[in-house]
Amino acid sequence: MFGRSAEPDPRPAAPPSRNSQRLRDGHRREYAARRARGSISYEDRCAGALTDIGVFGAVSYRDLAEARFGGHPHTTRRAVNAWVQKGWVREHRATGPKGNPFKTLSLTREGVIEARKKAARRGMDPAQRIRTARMRPEEAGHDTAIYRACRKERQRLAERGATVRRVRLDAELKSAVARGSEAVRLKHGRRAADDERRRIADELGLPLDEGDKVLYPDAQIEYEDAEGRTGRVNVEVASGNYREPALRAKAAAGFALHANGPAAAGLLRRLGLGSEKGSWLKGPADRDPASVEL
Repeated sequence: MFGRSAEPDPRPAAPPSRNSQRLRDGHRREYAARRARGSISYEDRCAGALTDIGVFGAVSYRDLAEARFGGHPHTTRRAVNAWVQKGWVREHRATGPKGNPFKTLSLTREGVIEARKKAARRGMDPAQRIRTARMRPEEAGHDTAIYRACRKERQRLAERGATVRRVRLDAELKSAVARGSEAVRLKHGRRAADDERRRIADELGLPLDEGDKVLYPDAQIEYEDAEGRTGRVNVEVASGNYREPALRAKAAAGFALHANGPAAAGLLRRLGLGSEKGSWLKGPADRDPASVEL
């Protein structure tokens, strides 16, 4: 009904955990994993993971395992199996740029309803969009890299005592600007629509380029710092085929640039845009296919 039946516990054949501490064998594996991952409960990890899938639309299985379950295959498989059995999550296959297969996760309509409840309990903005995603295999590598980039920015914000309240993807931002400016155009004409477009962009923290076009990030993180002040981080995931003028414009606008693979990392370095604030997002193209998600 939801794409596949739940898989059995793959623990006997699972690869080693990506945690720095080696997991114990037998019935103490879960105990060791809990100690390595800290005091966050399993229920809280599941709530965060399900919310992540809904916020980003599509998340790599392995990325979710590393971000929410300490890289532990059995715990991740246990959570995903439960979601599949409840009809909340679908699994999909995708292929990285080098032909390596990897697995992604998306929500069903029932999963969206559940994830919205969990997002509200986790203190996210009530306007946070939780959605299903139409899987596009040719874009899976880039789409899942956005989650990795936002995870890095979330970690940096946490180190400063800030809390993420909302994440908007580019489609949501573009829709907000287009919808508002078009409504004004129909009533007052094109010049008024241009003014409204600039106003909405400014309200959303979206800069304009030299040609007066709105610069859209792949994702925008809204946060609240330790003093209660709000802010935004515009996140861009660069691929090796990105146009240099576009990258320079977004870097000048203060976007947090992340390279999706070595070709993009080399491009950023050539342009003098690589920095400690950026990162190389290792993903499906850089991983051994015999990994936790297979």
